[in-house]
Amino acid sequence: MSTPIDNKQFSGFRLSYFSVVKLFDEFTYEIPLNNDKHVTAIIAPNGMGKTLCLRMIDGFFSNRWSIFSETVFESALFRFTNGCEVEVKKSKPSKEDSDDALSHARFEVVISTLGSDDPIVWRPKPDDRRVFTPERYLPFLTRVGSSRWRHDHTGETFNITEILELFGEQLPQSFRSSIYGKKPILLENIITEVHCRLIETQRLLILKERPTNKVYYGHQANSAKSTLAIAQKAETLKAKISKEINDYAALSQSLDRSFPRRVIQQSTDTYVRTSIAIEELKARLQDLDKQRDELTRAGILDAEADQPVALPPGDISTDIASVLQVYADDTQKKLSSLSRILEKINLFKRLIDQRFITKDVTISKKNGIDVTFHGSIVPLEKLSSGEQHQLVLFFELLFEIEGNSLILIDEPELSLHVAWQKKFISDLMEIIKLNRFDVILATHSPQLVGRWNDLVVELGDVDPDDDESEHTAGAGTIDLLEGEF
Repeated sequence: MSTPIDNKQFSGFRLSYFSVVKLFDEFTYEIPLNNDKHVTAIIAPNGMGKTLCLRMIDGFFSNRWSIFSETVFESALFRFTNGCEVEVKKSKPSKEDSDDALSHARFEVVISTLGSDDPIVWRPKPDDRRVFTPERYLPFLTRVGSSRWRHDHTGETFNITEILELFGEQLPQSFRSSIYGKKPILLENIITEVHCRLIETQRLLILKERPTNKVYYGHQANSAKSTLAIAQKAETLKAKISKEINDYAALSQSLDRSFPRRVIQQSTDTYVRTSIAIEELKARLQDLDKQRDELTRAGILDAEADQPVALPPGDISTDIASVLQVYADDTQKKLSSLSRILEKINLFKRLIDQRFITKDVTISKKNGIDVTFHGSIVPLEKLSSGEQHQLVLFFELLFEIEGNSLILIDEPELSLHVAWQKKFISDLMEIIKLNRFDVILATHSPQLVGRWNDLVVELGDVDPDDDESEHTAGAGTIDLLEGEF
């Protein structure tokens, strides 16, 4: 049984309720968030729109407004812990609308706050007279219609709003702002207050653009490149450890420069020279040695770095004790600067060790993540899909999420054996206690939610018997067959 989460650690502006009316012209859903336990589980069979609910929430906080243009619904309501409400209302296309995707299925955003009788209304509307030319800045796009563009490498087609959301960072600000017009300041503040992240089912492969030597319109062209997410996570962890070590080294240099001065200052101050104080100092030095050993085992510090003090047997003179007191203070500051990443690495490794029964996972400064099987290195791409899903998901939640964020997870049970599904929420609670964020997850696995009935919002009838057979072939013993090791 996991210990309760301390809600005093959580602060700020949080989403407390989401609803959508007439989704697909058929479904109306109310989803109150469990803000006390910080996890809300949407459970429904396939085809009921649970994933689309996550994408609408993500679209709101990520300025991906095309989700509201292209989705069939009547209205969607976002309610926050301070009583503020934002409603997105769909309006029907008129006869005067053009064939442009932006002209169809318009919507408006209504913002209501406590103590105010006059809501703020924003109606996104592009300049229909403007000819949009994103291919001028994104040469891997080719216009294939009046309002459609094709990606030269993937074959996908996009309208202008989808291009804005997928490749907006590569477009000039003037181009981006002309698509929907300027948002009200209050709406902008609400959106930026909540750090929202959607973790979708396709999380093992990353498709991104990379520069080529071709240049069009004065801009360098891009080509498609696929990379495994797990390989990227290993590189990310390596970079994070390197940064922490650099900060540790900078702090060490700063303390070392002032060490003589502080030793002299210590010797001139009143100092209680008793045998009890010296014994306490010895115990403190031993504790620092244990902290240093733990950081070494976690792959953060080298074994030869910052070696512990070898105390001589017998009593220590008060003069030496005075110097060691300053040394202990400095060492505690240095090691404490690494405590945060140590906590995350220890929890990450513990959660993975519980799942990788036949493999060993270690963290290293050289490779980020190393996996061995009977002493032999296992390439990360050879891990089974279930193993990769666990590594990628737990890594993102521990190392890539800002505090007080809203995390949306689509089908966390993907490729997981039922035994792993049953552990997921309790393990998620452990991560939340350390990293402090809210989660909405969408699943059709009753095994995943298990005994956590108070976290569940059902969007339709779920038959446990139908679900179990679908998800038993995941990780663990069965899933090992999917990889080479």
